[in-house]
This record gives sequence, C-alpha cells and structure tokens, in this order.
Amino acid sequence: MRGVIIAAALALAGAGTAQTSAFLYDPKPRWAEDPETDVVCEAVRAECQGVLKDGSIEADWVYDALYDADGMLVGLRTVKSTGCKPLDEHEVLDHRHFLTVFTKEGQPDLDDIHAEVAPGTSRDAVRIVKRDSMSISFGC
Repeated sequence: MRGVIIAAALALAGAGTAQTSAFLYDPKPRWAEDPETDVVCEAVRAECQGVLKDGSIEADWVYDALYDADGMLVGLRTVKSTGCKPLDEHEVLDHRHFLTVFTKEGQPDLDDIHAEVAPGTSRDAVRIVKRDSMSISFGC
C-alpha cells in the first residue's frame, strides 16, 4: 500500500512539472522575440511580395491560445494566416511574450475558467482553447 501511495505522489509531481516545461507549437523563427521592425520588414519584403501593397500589409490574423487543465498557457497556433509566414511567426512570438509577461506563478492565465476532468482522465490530455483574432496593419 505504501508503494502505491509513493508511486501516485511521484506521478502527480511529474505531471505538474510536465505541464509547465513544454510549450505546444514552439516555432523557431529567424529572430528573437520583439525584433526590430526593420528585421521583420526585411523578411516580409523578401517573402511576402504577393500581400505587400504600397509597403504595407493589412490582414486579419486568427489564432488559438491553448491552455492546460490548470488554465496555464501552453501554446499558440495560427488558425488564419496573414498570408505572410514571417509576419505570422512574429505575431505568434509577440502574443506568446505578451501573454506570458502577465503570468503569475501558481495562478491560472485564464480568469474565471476552470476544467472539470472526469476521474481517470489525464490532466495532460486536457486543452482549453481560446480563439481570438486581430486586424493587422503592418507597414514597412
């Protein structure tokens, strides 16, 4: 019996660290977070000539913010592209940075939302998805 309790405690401890250590959809773009506009514009001009009109892009971008069962941010994914991969990457990193800046240790990132998980369901299998969108006007 004691071995079962210790195994359960270890499993719970491991589950807690697994939730915060990995970030789903973790793109590795060509720049660091919050790059200078000139760096992004260089990539936009090189790769997005089809959507770049008169030196600017105006588009809608739709994304999902993914949260674990504890309401902590574990991922972002693009649902509707701007049509420009460098700009999409920039938006994912920018939003991820913005959202995590306001994260407080031990407190969920989602207000007034909690997950009720059925007995036997792994908390790691639970994702809360918050869809959001924004209009982008990006000038280079």
